[in-house]
Amino acid sequence: MVQLNTINDTESELVVSVSVSDAEYQKEYDKELSGISKTAKFDGFRQGKVPASVVKKKFDAQCHQRSISNLIEFHTQKINLDKKLDLIDSPSVKLIETPSKNKNLSFEVTFNKMPNVDLEEIKNIKIDLPHTTISDKDIDKVISNIQQQNTVWSDSSDKSKTLDKIVVDYEGKINGEVFDNNKQDDFTFIIDGVVKGDPATVELFNEFSKGCINKNIGDTVTVSNNIPKDFQDKKLAGKKVVYDVKIKKILNGTLPALDKDFFAQLGITTESLDEFKTNVKNHMEFELKDKMVSKKYGLVNEQLVNFYKFTPPESMVKKHQIELEQQYSALKKSDENIDDKLNEIAIKRVKLNILYIKLAKEVNVNITDQEAIDFCNEQSPSFRQFYSDKLKKDKESTLIDIKNKIVENAIVEYVLEKATVSAVEKTFSEIMDE
Repeated sequence: MVQLNTINDTESELVVSVSVSDAEYQKEYDKELSGISKTAKFDGFRQGKVPASVVKKKFDAQCHQRSISNLIEFHTQKINLDKKLDLIDSPSVKLIETPSKNKNLSFEVTFNKMPNVDLEEIKNIKIDLPHTTISDKDIDKVISNIQQQNTVWSDSSDKSKTLDKIVVDYEGKINGEVFDNNKQDDFTFIIDGVVKGDPATVELFNEFSKGCINKNIGDTVTVSNNIPKDFQDKKLAGKKVVYDVKIKKILNGTLPALDKDFFAQLGITTESLDEFKTNVKNHMEFELKDKMVSKKYGLVNEQLVNFYKFTPPESMVKKHQIELEQQYSALKKSDENIDDKLNEIAIKRVKLNILYIKLAKEVNVNITDQEAIDFCNEQSPSFRQFYSDKLKKDKESTLIDIKNKIVENAIVEYVLEKATVSAVEKTFSEIMDE
């Protein structure tokens, strides 16, 4: 006899407590003991003729553990079948009491239920997908960037100008007071150079450029910068920082000529500028392909999570949030709202995982080992090298990772095929800089 009690039953989760009677436990225990008795070998006894008391003395703990495991598995499966549950993953079990003289076997089973997700509704998802064609202008711009990255610098005694490299020492203060990490020696930047990063970083470089242009070595300038209100470090968020900046060195840059020596430096053996441009374009196409894969993932994932409204299982969210809290434990000191933010991230990630499980069944892609290797060979040189190194170290697990990646790609393409997708024309630079 078994007693079931529903503790929680929601759209996404079913928690049931189970209490197994002593009679049922004893029946399972005797079955296990009988099975061992038939094969057990003891000195002085023929096989299968060993008294039950002798077998029990030696195998009591083993029979006890097996009986508990068997009963938990049986009743967990029975609840699942009786209720015809569509599960996200395997049920989790929490043992409450082990059977003893005065206590019955009792445990709790948590079933994470697949929410009601109608994949037909994907057609109502709207996605703006960027599109571009690499032009000669794009190629020339990339070549110019390559030249700038390989600039030859030389000391200058002239006043600073645009695209000069400046070396400074600086110290920042808020209302005249110092703060953590407020100073740096030999800080280097290029006046009006391209800066990538968060808004606070970009703005700081821009202010340094404005303050340090048309200056001489040894000059000291004052630069101020307003820290964004949503800045990660709450001690600085929304504050105005005033920097005292001393110019230590000014360097002029000379761009390398587009000749065979420069091409060879980049690993391209040719004297032809046109051939060099073709190589650059091929590399740009690989970069664009990688970037578009990333963009597709981001757009599809964002729209899926926002479109489907369901509450993911609490146990899954809790588990994921604990992992995030360990990962971002250092942020607790600087962000008092970090727990709420991590909870929001955990909910989104669990929702997305659930949707991918549902979509994977719909896509139903079977990938051979050879197809996985072929997939690697079609990637950009950097990814090919990455996968090649991993395959040498652990081929089996790497092939599994690659196959999972292929399935994820198939899911993204499936959503894009079913959704309402609008192409948004952008330049190569705009897509790559997003």
